[in-house]
Amino acid sequence: MLSLPSALRAFAKVLEAEGATLYAVGGCVRDAALHRPVHDVDLCSRLRPEALLRLAAQNGVEARIVQKTLGTVLLSIDGQTYEHTTFRTESYGAGGEHRPDAVRFADTPEIDAVRRDFSVNAMYESVSDGTLCDPCGGMRDIERRVLRTTTEDPAAILKDDGLRILRLVRFAASLGFSIDPATWETAKANAVLLGDVAWERKRDELNRILLGERVCDALCLMRDVGALPYVLPECVDCDGMAQRKDHHKYDVLLHMFHTCEQTPDELGCRLIGLLHDVGKPEAKRRDGNQYAHDLYGERIARTVLERLRYPAALIDRVAIAIRGHMFDLTETASDATLRKRFAAWGRERTEDLIMIREADIRGSGYKTGYVAERWRRVYREMQEEHAPFSESELCVSGSDIMKELGIPAGERVGRVKRLLLLHCAVHPKDNRPEVLKKRMHDYV
Repeated sequence: MLSLPSALRAFAKVLEAEGATLYAVGGCVRDAALHRPVHDVDLCSRLRPEALLRLAAQNGVEARIVQKTLGTVLLSIDGQTYEHTTFRTESYGAGGEHRPDAVRFADTPEIDAVRRDFSVNAMYESVSDGTLCDPCGGMRDIERRVLRTTTEDPAAILKDDGLRILRLVRFAASLGFSIDPATWETAKANAVLLGDVAWERKRDELNRILLGERVCDALCLMRDVGALPYVLPECVDCDGMAQRKDHHKYDVLLHMFHTCEQTPDELGCRLIGLLHDVGKPEAKRRDGNQYAHDLYGERIARTVLERLRYPAALIDRVAIAIRGHMFDLTETASDATLRKRFAAWGRERTEDLIMIREADIRGSGYKTGYVAERWRRVYREMQEEHAPFSESELCVSGSDIMKELGIPAGERVGRVKRLLLLHCAVHPKDNRPEVLKKRMHDYV
């Protein structure tokens, strides 16, 4: 049973006086039944938006309609916001875009339930007294730990919205549930519908997968259900591509999935891990080897992320990390070289590359003691010694350089600043105006 605020329960009593039961529905009911943390509470009832607004106004509850066609109203009760939808039915045309041809309001949760995706997401708990309404047998499926559509024929649900195929694999992985065989076979048969779904919607669902639980399992299910060509087509050629057995337990695609899961729970890190070796198939085709896969991978990753409409700054971050992830793989660079490279990269990029170095090794499938300890040591020492990681952290400016050297603004000034930065990365104590003014004369 959900733990709900008394103010919300009081408002539910107001609706009951009007002959309408207010229900909590969906993921909040499911997660409470599984003893998982509950975050957002979604509400529903038979009340049409205008009637709900009237009752809200009469009882001092702030409310506004955000989607009249779908009957969606935002309620603000005692400082918390809830989304309320009117029970409804929907009908769809061909394709998987999830654009209903018609929406009709309904009066019972039993009718509303069959428009929802999976039985475990179609359970309704009365806000006022906790009574459960379970039209599709969701509680039974929770006990069996099985994911199943709300309808006897899974096609009736999965054909309405191709994105539900990605939701299927996400929920199965994050909840640790098996997938009902009929639901799974129907999802595989209809994976092509993902081609009709907008890239932004696929991106948002991919983000939920990457930031959810059991990431590698979810990505493997996405591959097995046939969704990969419609979400990450550049990764298809990675599937089954063999690697050196002494370095990798997995093929390229599975290695990328495992590496992704080994990264911190942050979207940029997860995308770097997911795509870091995406250039290997093209490198092999063009060069006969995989040595330059980091360079091919940078370009391919940009194509993937631009298509999915990720922000430009995030695309740059991921692509730059992929381009640099093979640096010093043999650990032959000196500490001084590492310091200069870290300073040139800057803090964020250095941290990304240390991160992917560790995740790459851990995602190989073999246990190893090496996880970029040396890189971390050098980076930590630079921070402790207050080494500069950008030209702006130098104790001289471009104006100082022009005045000291008697040169005009231009490329020479920028070159001197870069060389001073690299020097101070190795010798942080020299980052003082008097020392830098002497040093800059050596760089003219």
